[in-house]
Amino acid sequence: MERDDINQESKEEFSSAVNKQKGRVANKLIQNTSFISAEQKRSWNKDGYILLKGFCSEKFCDDLNQEVIEIIHSIIKKEDQFSHAYAGNGHLAIREMKPNNNAKNIEDEISKLFRIHSVGLFKDFIFRKDLLDILEDLIGRNIDCFLSQFIFKNPGAWGQPWHQDSSYFPFDREPQVGVWIATSKATIENGCLVVLPESHLEPLHEHLPDDRKNSNYGYTEIKDHDFSKEIPMLLDKGDVLIFHSFLMHKSYDNQSSERRTAMVYHFAETGTNFGEIDSPTNEWVSVRGKGLVHD
Repeated sequence: MERDDINQESKEEFSSAVNKQKGRVANKLIQNTSFISAEQKRSWNKDGYILLKGFCSEKFCDDLNQEVIEIIHSIIKKEDQFSHAYAGNGHLAIREMKPNNNAKNIEDEISKLFRIHSVGLFKDFIFRKDLLDILEDLIGRNIDCFLSQFIFKNPGAWGQPWHQDSSYFPFDREPQVGVWIATSKATIENGCLVVLPESHLEPLHEHLPDDRKNSNYGYTEIKDHDFSKEIPMLLDKGDVLIFHSFLMHKSYDNQSSERRTAMVYHFAETGTNFGEIDSPTNEWVSVRGKGLVHD
């Protein structure tokens, strides 16, 4: 069997597993809040996201970017054989399937780095009180961070197609909440995130395999929807987007000469059941409420 055939078979198997959850419906609207403003509550209920301008400093973003590259170099050595996935020190790095002919360093070929929210600056962020106050209004008083991924959108990299994050989370409680930090400026040219307001009010849609040759493993696509009301999220370094796990979103291709980067966390209510087999990218860390272990 050829490599492309194997890749297509893997995509179809993954898509089949994703679509076992099709038709799930999330909790709709939040009612009583203690921390977020009336405008933020309206934005969450109506559009499915909250935008926090300048929530992180540019220095913090620069430090995150540098720390990620150090982790990449610590788990991938020059003498290592070519692979599309590398694991080490509890982290998981995924290589871009689409070749980058201009790559000079290993980070120029990486798509995502997972499982980093239990170390360093990445851990510090998930315990920020002002962040957790917002999440408490959206999730409840007991909060876990279960997933972290740093996104490298290197020059020439394709965007991810339209999808809902809950398609990857076969959990028994809804919703989960994504927290997206723009660690570099995000523009249309360099492949910014794109959202479809109000789509969080819909059930989970069918997700089909991304049929582009050399598309990344795990990429699936919603095709049964009108996306004409999409909104590009043009973010400055340090802006944070908090979004509902049923919100449809995608990203554009990076047609610039510079890398676009983002740090993304996903949070859930403590006690959420993740199914029979948890994803290897997940790492459950309690950050507020009854799940915390006190010394």
